[in-house]
Amino acid sequence: MNNPWALYDALIEGVDHTWNVSHFSLGASWCEVCSGPHTGVAMTLRERGPGQQFPAPEDGMSLRDMAAMVKSWNFREASLGVAALNCYYNTFEKIRDLGGFGDIEIRPGTTDDAARTQLNAFIAFQDEVAGKKVAVVGHFPHIEKQLGAISDLIVLERNPQQGDYPDTACEYLLPEQDYIFITGTTITNKTLPRLLELSGERGKVCIVGPSTCMAPTLLRFGADNLSGFCATDQQGVDLTIRRSDVFSLFQAGYMASVGSR
Repeated sequence: MNNPWALYDALIEGVDHTWNVSHFSLGASWCEVCSGPHTGVAMTLRERGPGQQFPAPEDGMSLRDMAAMVKSWNFREASLGVAALNCYYNTFEKIRDLGGFGDIEIRPGTTDDAARTQLNAFIAFQDEVAGKKVAVVGHFPHIEKQLGAISDLIVLERNPQQGDYPDTACEYLLPEQDYIFITGTTITNKTLPRLLELSGERGKVCIVGPSTCMAPTLLRFGADNLSGFCATDQQGVDLTIRRSDVFSLFQAGYMASVGSR
């Protein structure tokens, strides 16, 4: 990719300039950005990097200006930037219009435990990846159980657990894979453009997790599928973040899937 910033600029420019931030919160595990009834979330990356690179975020500021923080090398700022992007792109209405909920009947303001994880990428793609070479960038919970038993699975991780490859092995291993699942936090840490480039035309690429921006723009930059999160319970998201509860976030919304499956 000649200009890796092009992906970020396209996402930022797509945000409606009339939307403003009504509330934001930077928690230990997750962060949130709200604009009226809409909520975007992202995983909080705690590395501060070079210090503050953008003006301090404030309620009432332009949502597009907060989204621009995604370009910061201070990853706490960039985490808020991703949440701001997701506030705009991951709304119930936009995802519904893209067919991102499939046949699941969803009503804003509610969650259904049986339906909310139905479009989890690691479950939805199980039949398709069986017997294939599969790489997962980011160590997701239970990934070995979900995909390891049915595929030739490798996991690449910045902080490797036993059995993982370090993420630097992406340069060597991704071009060999049939299916590549990439955590949405790579938007925050700026590795996504290179990972998409390495995946090439052979591998089918799915960007996964609550930090995933459900913007069709990413499909133009090399992703085949976006499997992210739509927050439908604004109060539930806020409570999760204030309690620093990692997993209850998923009870405050639905997984969604846009693109080829």
